Amino acid sequence: MDEELDFLPESDLPVGSASSTNWRVLAVDDDPKFQRSLAFALANMELMGRAIELVQAYSMAEAAALLGQDPHFAVVLVDVVMETEDAGLRLIKAVREILGVSETRFILLTGQPGMAPAESVMQDYDLSDYVLKSDLATRGIRNILTAAVRNYHQLKTISAARRGLQLIVESSNRLLGIRNLSQIASATLSEIATLINVPDEGLVCVNRAAAVGLAEGMDEPEPITIAASGRFRPYINRALRELPDSEVQTILYQALLEKAFVGAPEGQVLFFSKSAAISEFAIYVATGRQLTETEMELLHVFAANVSRGFGNVALISKLDRVAYQDELLGIPNRSAILRELARLNKLKDASMFRLVLLDLDHFSGFNNLFGSEFGDAVLRAVAERLSASFPQPTVIGRLHSDLFAIIGHADSVNLHAAQQMFEQPFEINQSSHNLTACLTAMSLTVGAEDASSLLRSAVTTLRIAKAHGAGSVQPFDPEFERQASERFELMQKLVTAIREQQFILHYQPQVDLQTGEVVGVEALIRWQSDEGMISPGVFIPLAEQSAYIHCIGDIVVNHACQAVQRLNAEGFEKMLVSVNYSARQLERADVFERLRVAYEAAGIERKRLCLEVTETAMMQSFYQVTALLEQHRSLGGTVAIDDFGTGMSSLEYLLELPADHLKIDIAFVSRLDMDERSRSLVRMIIALGQRLGISVVAEGVETEQQANWLRDNGCNIAQGWLFGRPMPLEDLIQWLHNRQQGER
Repeated sequence: MDEELDFLPESDLPVGSASSTNWRVLAVDDDPKFQRSLAFALANMELMGRAIELVQAYSMAEAAALLGQDPHFAVVLVDVVMETEDAGLRLIKAVREILGVSETRFILLTGQPGMAPAESVMQDYDLSDYVLKSDLATRGIRNILTAAVRNYHQLKTISAARRGLQLIVESSNRLLGIRNLSQIASATLSEIATLINVPDEGLVCVNRAAAVGLAEGMDEPEPITIAASGRFRPYINRALRELPDSEVQTILYQALLEKAFVGAPEGQVLFFSKSAAISEFAIYVATGRQLTETEMELLHVFAANVSRGFGNVALISKLDRVAYQDELLGIPNRSAILRELARLNKLKDASMFRLVLLDLDHFSGFNNLFGSEFGDAVLRAVAERLSASFPQPTVIGRLHSDLFAIIGHADSVNLHAAQQMFEQPFEINQSSHNLTACLTAMSLTVGAEDASSLLRSAVTTLRIAKAHGAGSVQPFDPEFERQASERFELMQKLVTAIREQQFILHYQPQVDLQTGEVVGVEALIRWQSDEGMISPGVFIPLAEQSAYIHCIGDIVVNHACQAVQRLNAEGFEKMLVSVNYSARQLERADVFERLRVAYEAAGIERKRLCLEVTETAMMQSFYQVTALLEQHRSLGGTVAIDDFGTGMSSLEYLLELPADHLKIDIAFVSRLDMDERSRSLVRMIIALGQRLGISVVAEGVETEQQANWLRDNGCNIAQGWLFGRPMPLEDLIQWLHNRQQGER
């Protein structure tokens, strides 16, 4: 596949010792012969006073694994063609964009000229060199590596030095994700002043402005001042010739012409060459005195370190935009918001800052009705209104979809200000639209451990606001966090309970009011945790918010089928066992296939199982649930509508209910002795059942008076403590036998 290094002999190769002070070089090539030759060539070689430690990989996958575990290599020599024709380029792209490694220098090797255009590859992949293997002998591997190692050393120095460029950019960049030459130049001026202990007064000029995008289209651009401090501040973004101080102007022109440092009694000019900094930069510092030799050496070292940073600013800015800028709106994204929260939280006056979250109402409806392009236009309009309503230094960002964040001083960032933003219609695609949003606000000092926790607390509060309806506002309350924490802990315990099968079923008898015969039982789940019995009213709603409700549903069905099997063995072959199904369970297409597997495994008939579904669950997706329940009935099963009378069904839907039983909610039964309105409603439900030919079951019957009234008014079946409490299966069987003996 590749040409060998024909200038190196094949022989036994010496092995160099590894050291933490060596230059670590990774060679990635699938040609063993080339690898042997390369190892021989680099054996005992020293660059800049250090030995080379060579590590070899024979494929892109092997190299990716090595770099993923330890990315600290000075240079990577990588072949273009390995597993694929562009394997080397893909490796470089992955290291730069996924691992985020920017200091390591890449030298691209190829044995086949023309595999990748050299000019575009060098520009697009941040390479130190692109070399034909056949040219290694003429160009010299030492020369190629020396340039790359020196480049790497400079970048590492920048990263490691606390006063290096990256820290300067980070500390001066309050605009989150916006990094440009003016900011870097301004920060560099301040750093130089600190370094040589002089007042912060000076300016930065750039030659060939078009090369850095400051004045595109100019054939021979005039040097431009891109940063200034002190008395030079009014001349920012003006041509150097406009500077009134002729002496300063002269030495700046001289530095740019001579491409060198130029000193003067009252000032010093640093020059950054185009080779290191992409464009030519001249930085004037008003020293007010002649600098010492030591100070000049410090400035030379500083310039050597920082000049490469000017050249890398485009790459840094691009990576920063990808990491911290919303692609659609061009504003900070979730990562940037977290970074800003973390920064502000470290300030002594963090309590003076506020976070406001807003979630647009009915945004998915806009997308569904008008299309995603209109939805994007809505988001842009909101982002523009936010930026106008909350100017800098307030930070505006989008966390995801239609969820926005506002971070700033409490005087201007608050719920009232955010609500005012929606008082006027939004102009979207040349038409007016009234938008609303749910809002929450919180201080940055609420006891959250970190920025992620703080943002999570705000999102939790926002969910509470959304639950109250469109346009709702909910300030943060620490109680919400406590409740959310308790729900999270319970969810973790629920996962363990499912894995360890901590659930049991209790069964409550259902009695025919006319004959006194026990005609069925309702299966009620109980959670036997290590801390005691946990009510289904606590954990079932939590499970319904996750996929765990399906696991719990399977547990209930399997236990219920085993209960039917046991009841058969004890002589109770006609007794129905009712199992509750939630709306969430009925969303799964295979819900009844899982039911079939369970009852066939237990060797029982489907007709022995009655599925109970609440009226509310029916109304959530009436026709889908109706179709499923009709399928169950067509195969011999029965259906009960639970909590009937609470779901506000229309008469149209009542006529289509696929039900064998209507269960009167306990709330109405408990008030039969005292409330005529409840008695009237129960009479209506009983009459409806009779008209539709549906059996009526009363829940929560606790007194003889309730049972007698229900019997006298035509109710068919009752369950409640008057007849029997929910009990484990063994207790139920004993109870049934005792009842039979009592009847005899």
